[in-house]
Amino acid sequence: MQQDPQQENVVSDIFDNYQDTQKEILDMEIKKVRNKLFTLAIIFFVADLIQLVASDTLNITTLIIISVIPLFFVGLAFLAIKEPLLSMVLCAVIIGGIWIYVAVVTGGRAVFSGLIVKGIVVYLVFAGFQSAIEAQRIKKELKS
Repeated sequence: MQQDPQQENVVSDIFDNYQDTQKEILDMEIKKVRNKLFTLAIIFFVADLIQLVASDTLNITTLIIISVIPLFFVGLAFLAIKEPLLSMVLCAVIIGGIWIYVAVVTGGRAVFSGLIVKGIVVYLVFAGFQSAIEAQRIKKELKS
């Protein structure tokens, strides 16, 4: 019993359209992860810059020092093109490490300072994880 060739083409076209749609969704999710990482880089740079201006310690050396962490986030944004979930895990580890270090250095006073900025950062990390997990799921689906 043979199937109609036209019917096979319809099924093949539907599958091809599904694959194309999944690729587009994958690209959108990766772009969301990258945008979250770029936004985190900007937030960390601006927050540190405001602190330096407020304490009147802004010079070229301190500007270079506060650029290190945002540059890590920019690097992670480029890593997100290939590995979005790994880039978000590394981002969360870096942020957690920074917050723990600052809390230890300030004796716990920094835990409650800047709660609005910390809330925005936590939101961006969770939203980035959601997009990264979805991108990872689609990548696995496209491979199989």
